[in-house]
Amino acid sequence: MIGPEQLAAGERAETAGDYLAAAAAYRSVTGVANADLAAEAYFRLGRVTWRQGRFDLALSSFENARALAERAGARALLPRIENGVGAVHYARGDYAAARRAYALAESGTADPVMRGKITINLGVIENIEGNAQGALDHYERAYQLLTASGDTESAMLAVHNRGMAEADLGRWDEADASFQTAFSLATQASNQEMVAKTLVNRSEVLSERGALAEAVEHCDRALAIYAYVGDEVGRGEALRWRAHALARSGEHAAAERDATEALHIAVRAGAKLLEAEAARDLGLLRRAQGDRESAQKLLQRAAMLFTEIGARREAREVGELLG
Repeated sequence: MIGPEQLAAGERAETAGDYLAAAAAYRSVTGVANADLAAEAYFRLGRVTWRQGRFDLALSSFENARALAERAGARALLPRIENGVGAVHYARGDYAAARRAYALAESGTADPVMRGKITINLGVIENIEGNAQGALDHYERAYQLLTASGDTESAMLAVHNRGMAEADLGRWDEADASFQTAFSLATQASNQEMVAKTLVNRSEVLSERGALAEAVEHCDRALAIYAYVGDEVGRGEALRWRAHALARSGEHAAAERDATEALHIAVRAGAKLLEAEAARDLGLLRRAQGDRESAQKLLQRAAMLFTEIGARREAREVGELLG
């Protein structure tokens, strides 16, 4: 049947990081008469467009998937849809809405793999709200649960995120070990998205260790992947971290260009966390170059956004910078 064949083709393309081909394959199935297949196609289309940073389209696709799944009685799909909706709300900085969606997803499933994925997402919110230890606990539980369940792809995300929490706690050796485990798993699975994520976030560890040229090289490799898969938000993250490494190398003009582009990407995509982080980083760069008026405006913008999305630790730190 053409529907299952196209879904399988889309899955292969998505795993390989070819989001444009994946979206095209999934979209071709959304109009079939079989409501189960169409619901699955809309769900996968929502997932891949979320990965591309196309949040309005992702949310619309998830809503279509929900309506079709309810009509078809596809109860097992509903928690996956709500988990996806939560991911969109998180990306937009609406953590209260994300928590509600994750709670709906968790209440609708007894599947240990699904619960592991939700645990990862709850850890992400804990982390951005300033509870790094709570996030680390969530990621470790998720990693153990997903590893025991045999879901290697989700386990690699859990261990990657564990590395991020360890970095936030300043546990650089542990963070590096987690990132290298995630990178190895992602490479074995040919998961380009996770390869890129790990390269970007390991660049922070490298920068802290003074390996600045290697940190820039990691970001460059990630940028090439994000350009290939069409992930603008991912590209913005890579540019932001490359700017961080360049600034520490004394290359302030190049760092400012990257941070400025990251900010523009965030605004276009509606990615409020990235916008806040890029505004803060750009503000610090301009302050270092003596442009205090522009720096003050950017830092005020970052403080407002961090406060708006509930990133308490970052809001407090920027507030201290503003005096």
